[in-house]
Amino acid sequence: MNEPQNPNTALLNFVAKNCQMGKVSIKQLIPVIEDGEFRQAVESQYREYDEIDDLAVKALAKQGAEPDDIGTMARVSSYLMINAGAIMDNSTSHMAEMMCKGSNQGIVEITKRLSEHREAAPEAKDLANRLLATEEHNLETMKRYL
Repeated sequence: MNEPQNPNTALLNFVAKNCQMGKVSIKQLIPVIEDGEFRQAVESQYREYDEIDDLAVKALAKQGAEPDDIGTMARVSSYLMINAGAIMDNSTSHMAEMMCKGSNQGIVEITKRLSEHREAAPEAKDLANRLLATEEHNLETMKRYL
């Protein structure tokens, strides 16, 4: 049986996995985006997730830990949801709605994890708060396309 992770590792792992899921979803969505301005907004979100993910992985390495993988099932689920949604309606507003739902889910989960891991080190909490601010910004950005 695995030992429970310390609060820092648990929070940083969550941040990394959240960013990885965001990147996986965006990679699947980008090929069907036709609106250039919307594509740039989504690509900007990808870059921010990538940067935060990189920082989380480096912070985990400092602790002698590696990030947990998001798993095949999560990747397949994301792939199916994105593709089914885009096939049914590939309008910019529908894709923005899917992105809003993902950011909303991220906001709820990050807030929950920050509450669960109050004793985590400032570095871990700062990175989680940066991801929270990013998700909030992403949500506001996507609302313009609804």
